[in-house]
Amino acid sequence: MKKCLSNIVILFLSLPVLFAQVNPRGEATVEISGDTVTINYGRPALKGRDINTLISPGEQWRLGADGSTTLATKVALTFGDQRIERGTYTLRGKFVGEGKWHLLIHSQDYTKVAEIPLTLEKGSEDVDRLTILLSGQGKDGSFKLKWGKLILSVAFSGS
Repeated sequence: MKKCLSNIVILFLSLPVLFAQVNPRGEATVEISGDTVTINYGRPALKGRDINTLISPGEQWRLGADGSTTLATKVALTFGDQRIERGTYTLRGKFVGEGKWHLLIHSQDYTKVAEIPLTLEKGSEDVDRLTILLSGQGKDGSFKLKWGKLILSVAFSGS
């Protein structure tokens, strides 16, 4: 009985380790139109893998690891002709096809709110750990994702 009880205690104490996130979380924040826009995301590492083999055309990707990538905005945002109201959203990426990516913005119940074309660039240096950057000034902002030699970006504005 003591052995069984001690095994249960050991198992119980090891649960946090078993379910711990293995990738660090990242956060990008920018002030747009006097309020904040924040993206919280998991930062997986490529570890020598080829990003082009990780996702196939037509597939969606959660833009991170170990949990949803979230966008929390205290100001309405406009991406081209698509507007999202202030609030909290889940971000995903969609590999449309060769050289074409879209940013998918979903409400908290996973209803698609917007699908925004991204600009694709090939970086000169390898970025092993996924990195999302937000920058801006005044009412204009920019989203940029870097991973491997992949750089995806889109401009937005706050109102």
